[in-house]
Amino acid sequence: MSDAKSQIAFEQTGLGCVLKQNQLVVPPNQREYAWTEHQVIQLFQDFAKAISDNEPGYFLGTVVTIPRLNGNLEVVDGQQRLATTAILLTAVRDYLQGKEEVLVESINNEFLTGIDRTRRARVPRLRLNVDDNELFGWLLTRAGNEPPATRASHHRLRDAMSEARKHVRAIVASLDPKDHGDLLNAWVSFVEHRALVVLLRVPNDASAYKMFETLNDRGLRTSQADLIKNYLFGRSGDRIQEVQNRWAYMRGALESLEEDDITVNFLRHCLIVLRGYLREAQVYDAVQELVKGEQAAITFASTLENLANSYVATFNPEHEKWNGYPDSVRRGIEVLSLLNVRPLRPLVLAVAAKFSEKETAKALQFLISLCVRLLIASSTRSGSVEVPLATAAQEVFGGSISSADALKAKLADITPSDAEFKTEFETTRVSASRLARYYLRSLEMAAKGEREPWFIPNDERAIINLEHVLPKKPLDNWPQFTAEEAPVWVNRLGNQALMRASDNSDLKSDDFLAKKEVYKDSPYVLTSQIAELADWGAGAIAARQVALAKLAVETWPI
Repeated sequence: MSDAKSQIAFEQTGLGCVLKQNQLVVPPNQREYAWTEHQVIQLFQDFAKAISDNEPGYFLGTVVTIPRLNGNLEVVDGQQRLATTAILLTAVRDYLQGKEEVLVESINNEFLTGIDRTRRARVPRLRLNVDDNELFGWLLTRAGNEPPATRASHHRLRDAMSEARKHVRAIVASLDPKDHGDLLNAWVSFVEHRALVVLLRVPNDASAYKMFETLNDRGLRTSQADLIKNYLFGRSGDRIQEVQNRWAYMRGALESLEEDDITVNFLRHCLIVLRGYLREAQVYDAVQELVKGEQAAITFASTLENLANSYVATFNPEHEKWNGYPDSVRRGIEVLSLLNVRPLRPLVLAVAAKFSEKETAKALQFLISLCVRLLIASSTRSGSVEVPLATAAQEVFGGSISSADALKAKLADITPSDAEFKTEFETTRVSASRLARYYLRSLEMAAKGEREPWFIPNDERAIINLEHVLPKKPLDNWPQFTAEEAPVWVNRLGNQALMRASDNSDLKSDDFLAKKEVYKDSPYVLTSQIAELADWGAGAIAARQVALAKLAVETWPI
């Protein structure tokens, strides 16, 4: 009889249970933490939908591990899901500090950390590779000083933690504080018991990596787009040549966008305008439900062919589709591409396909204002926003919404009011330079009385620079800010200004007195106003941003 230790063992269990019941180690040869903000947010949104729908289980795939003699489980495949889940649990624990100490202790002791008796120390239950482990361990334990972020993976870990904290605040935002503990405990229970994986324990490295290659090779060989193409061709019967031609036209149009995963994104957005909200993982299943026979395959392929042209046009302001439309439509497409709020794409597609020229122009102005308000409110990817946007896209494409005013009314519930927008704008931080430049450029045009400031694109990089009054790396000539305070204020929009490139190149990290001499001669109204101040501290930044917030309501009206 074979040795039991040489056998592959597997069990279906909760992702939280994997963390809770094991000491997990990512070996040194494994890659660093790689998930982007989009992937982190997608996981949290998937959890939220499964909880909202009361699904008995949400399957997250397979975690491949090797049991080691010291009792550790070495993680061969699954570190991104495990690390991100641990970060979410950490954010829940941190939020409950001082409110629900029993829950804090449970999360900390059961899921996040354990005792290493040899070292006489509390250590994370999950250890990442050599490059990431120090920062990851600090994020989970907050023991000692925060390690510096020296690698791209470190910034991704920090971004994941930031998204987790925002997500936790969003979970409880609508509830009475006395109910926060119960709701967050329900999330912890979901992660422990219903966020399901198949945990594989394989006896050695050779078996582990063979399993890893087998699991991942399936995804590499057959993408979702290829599955859908083959399914359509298989359902097209004697008219397969027609379907193939329509598919080829669609693919040819999409190739001009040169974007990763463009076919799957396009298919998902088409299905949203046809049927309403769905996740990327549901695209193939949705096509199977929609296309049952030959005629349905022909109809769907024809729809894809027709929509491909409009879809490409929503990315390209110079597209021939916009010939005959008001000029503001081209400018609106340019700004929407700059803002790049992905959940809005199906709605823009539906508007481009169905609205008249005049109503398209009015709709794009509204959607730009909506985008900015949602970006400032950090609400562009939550399910509470994505689902209404998808529903609106479906109704526009179906014809029940045919005007910008009707669209505005449909989205009233997710549109931040003037008061909400102003409040959020007063404290917003903007680290993406493309957004900061656009915001300031539009605010500048509004300050000068421009009739349509929201359409001003960010198109003069060789002439206009983005200036941080308090520099990103201040020297000792900025005593107004301590080392701890400077990072808090440097990316506040009130600390940023437009400058001519020739002026900005000479400023570097000069003190405020030197900078204001340049600011006073600036052709930009909002920049020259800074020179009227005697000093530049936290109070000045906050006051300037309050003034900008008031102007923002006029710049991006609803």
